[in-house]
Amino acid sequence: MPPLDYRPINALPYWDEIGEFVNAAVADTASISGRDARSLYPAAVAFVMWCWQSRGTPLERPRIFRRVVVEEFVHLGMASYARGSKATHRATLTIMVEALNPAETVRSRRAIPRSAPTQPYTREEVAALHSWAAAQGTRRRHHDAIALLALGLGAGLATREILGARVADLETQDDHINVIVWEGRARVVPVRPDWQRPLRRILADLDPAALIFRPGRTGASPGQLTDFLLRSRTELDVRPSRMRTTWLLEHLNAGTPPKELLRISGLKNFAALDKIAAFAPKTGHTSALPATSKSH
Repeated sequence: MPPLDYRPINALPYWDEIGEFVNAAVADTASISGRDARSLYPAAVAFVMWCWQSRGTPLERPRIFRRVVVEEFVHLGMASYARGSKATHRATLTIMVEALNPAETVRSRRAIPRSAPTQPYTREEVAALHSWAAAQGTRRRHHDAIALLALGLGAGLATREILGARVADLETQDDHINVIVWEGRARVVPVRPDWQRPLRRILADLDPAALIFRPGRTGASPGQLTDFLLRSRTELDVRPSRMRTTWLLEHLNAGTPPKELLRISGLKNFAALDKIAAFAPKTGHTSALPATSKSH
């Protein structure tokens, strides 16, 4: 392994402050994981220096070597890095977290109960999302925000489905728009009426082969959505999972037949709808749900 007086050029002005911490972390990770210490240094140095200098995190393993901090570093501290470098650093830092902070590893692997569905948005929160989209600084970002909300709140698509949806996947008629989902849970999804006009407005600027959200991308990865939201600098909780739950709940409240809702949502059984129905008002239409969560 490199000697303990290892001196990375970029961190040299700060090495007296962070060097001992980095060296110890690398040495312990190498001992526990069997990884070559030299291969750990590039990610470890960049990560620790960013945590200490930009984030103001004390040089304490339980504070620094956490999965959420690693993800924050990859998305905020590595903005100028190539995608491959980001993936390499994330993989290396994940190994370090597992080696140096066992409590974090146990906590991150603790299963989230499936009986706790994602909270839907309230009407006030949906209105705030409208305002957020309208306030985007450029026409392109405004269109991307509208696309995200129209596909999430209007069609209940999951993150990867939103990222993969193209203009050519839309069936547009005078009175309705359908989204054709080709991969995974293949289906045809009608866009809710209140989101059809916003969606039509942004389609005028797009080529039929273009992606609807952030056109010009060459692939689909969740990081592309994360990057868009980080650049928007919003404190709102903008999440496709909450949009999908809100969309499902609106259909239940509107009396969409459960079998039809299973078909257009891609869900497999009525038990999944039962969980969403827990958020419905007592006077809603969800009593139409068949009591089949036990029999299906």
